[in-house]
Amino acid sequence: MLWLVKLRLEYDYDCTAAEFWALYFDPEYTSRLYLDALGSTSAEVLELDGDLESGLHRTLRYGQRPDAPGPVKKLFGEEIVTVEESRFDPATGTSTFTVTPGTMADKTKIGGSVHVEDAPSGCRQRFDLEAKVKIFGVGPIVERFIEHQARDAQEKAAAHMRLALAAD
Repeated sequence: MLWLVKLRLEYDYDCTAAEFWALYFDPEYTSRLYLDALGSTSAEVLELDGDLESGLHRTLRYGQRPDAPGPVKKLFGEEIVTVEESRFDPATGTSTFTVTPGTMADKTKIGGSVHVEDAPSGCRQRFDLEAKVKIFGVGPIVERFIEHQARDAQEKAAAHMRLALAAD
């Protein structure tokens, strides 16, 4: 059986789209975001190629000990180590990403995009996520967990971005 999560969230920031992307892809900012704001156990930018003018490719690995329901912990373990691969296209102002958990990667497919465009009072970010889970019996539980984690992480990331922008 196949379950599907689709999520769209939007945030406004007091900066230009170019300033947003410069901070978003800064390795130091990324480490602070994951370790401080998101409570990850580890965060490492494995690869960062290209630039904001011609396009970027980033590979990020992070570990988390989420507050997950029992069946999710049983499947994925106490700590979930994830690899996120993203590609930024400056022509569209969009970074597309795939997220691969270290466990059950063959049963889950998670991906999406972050799109940022200039707005009258700064810029607007649109976060889209799609997750497909193919795990018999516990798919709906994993689906709800992924959606909850994504919403929570994006709210924390937006607050962290606003703090970082205000500090500059």
